[in-house]
Amino acid sequence: MEIYQLKYVLAVAKHQNFTLAANEVCVTPSSLSQQIKKLEDELGVILFGRTTRSVHLTPAGIEFVENAKAAVSSIEKIHTSMQKYIAGENGHLTIGGIPALKAFGIIPVLASFQKTYPKISLTLHEAECFDLYPLICSGKIDVALLTAFNKFPPPKIPLASYPILDDELVMVTSLNHPFALKGEVDLSEAAQENFICLCKTAGLFVDTMDACKEAGFEPNFVYETSYVDTCLGLVAEGVGVALLTSRSVTNTLWKNIAIIKLKKCVPRTLYIVYPKKQQISPVLLNFKNYFVHWTQECKQNSEKERT
Repeated sequence: MEIYQLKYVLAVAKHQNFTLAANEVCVTPSSLSQQIKKLEDELGVILFGRTTRSVHLTPAGIEFVENAKAAVSSIEKIHTSMQKYIAGENGHLTIGGIPALKAFGIIPVLASFQKTYPKISLTLHEAECFDLYPLICSGKIDVALLTAFNKFPPPKIPLASYPILDDELVMVTSLNHPFALKGEVDLSEAAQENFICLCKTAGLFVDTMDACKEAGFEPNFVYETSYVDTCLGLVAEGVGVALLTSRSVTNTLWKNIAIIKLKKCVPRTLYIVYPKKQQISPVLLNFKNYFVHWTQECKQNSEKERT
């Protein structure tokens, strides 16, 4: 039984005339009649009663038509749903990303996506979280990869988000600092320390402020910088301590710094964020699904390593 045979039956049932039905499905009346006879032989039932003047459905034919309509409709829905993936293989995306994408291991994923979809061109606009937020709300970028999503004010447009990777804050000090000998530190112990921070539009600045306030103090910022590497250099020189993400300092080239875990974990999550629409663009859908699949693979690999 073939899908075209179902359509032939539906055409004859609709017109109750082989000539009119043949015109609709673009075959000759004799070919149409042969195919329906072939289907009837396969099923072992008569679908149409035929006379020299009319064609009518038999009881078996009536039930067959009901099922055939449902089957053809389902197949057409499948074809329609697959078109969005075909359409999503061509186009352009403007991506907003925080400078820490490298630390999160995102750069290879972006490169892999482009290799998988070579006809999709990408523009990466790098900025801090609170600079990216108005861009995604205004539609100046299509999608954002950022942290501190739960710290933003209510958006002007509905936004959808999906967590990609988890991280945590760690304290970074010079090797000469008393904390350097500790395996972990309670953040409240740093109440009298001088802090070096990233710029105020960085999600990390807000996370640092919130973590310190929860520990019972307001940090004394003595230096503000836009770059993690500059921050680490100042820490190494003993200017102050800093709260940075574990991923951003794990493979640092700075040797004269100490990385200390916080006794109370301060989690930090990277999100993929995009406008929440009833129907997002096929290109954006492919991009989102690619990252969701990659995230699931990362979690599975982590679980395997733990076992």
